[in-house]
Amino acid sequence: MKGYIVLLDCEEGIIVTKGKKFNIEKGIYAYVGSCGVNCAKRISRHLIRNKEKKHWHIDFLTELCNPIGVIVLNEGEKEIAKKLTVFKYVKGFGNSDDKKNSSHLFKVDIISLFNLIKSNK
Repeated sequence: MKGYIVLLDCEEGIIVTKGKKFNIEKGIYAYVGSCGVNCAKRISRHLIRNKEKKHWHIDFLTELCNPIGVIVLNEGEKEIAKKLTVFKYVKGFGNSDDKKNSSHLFKVDIISLFNLIKSNK
């Protein structure tokens, strides 16, 4: 299964999801997810800012943040998230099905992120 990173430019604010509250600082964030056969469809949905039905944490995040890019990788989301723990992260965001990683949302420096991805080929 492929993993992906959605890059988002976020304003400072608070996101309230189904029962959870997350503080978001201003900056660039990397959200990690996974996709199978319908990878393009899933990622396209993440790029829509205001959604009527919200299923995932990222659905709430895109109301505060502007998507700016996507990277699709031949690694699973858990492996990608593990590598990104070198960055500051938003604890408990997007990782409900991943008990090994504390988050799937990371505040990143884009150059450092690309260098990390490049060095892990």
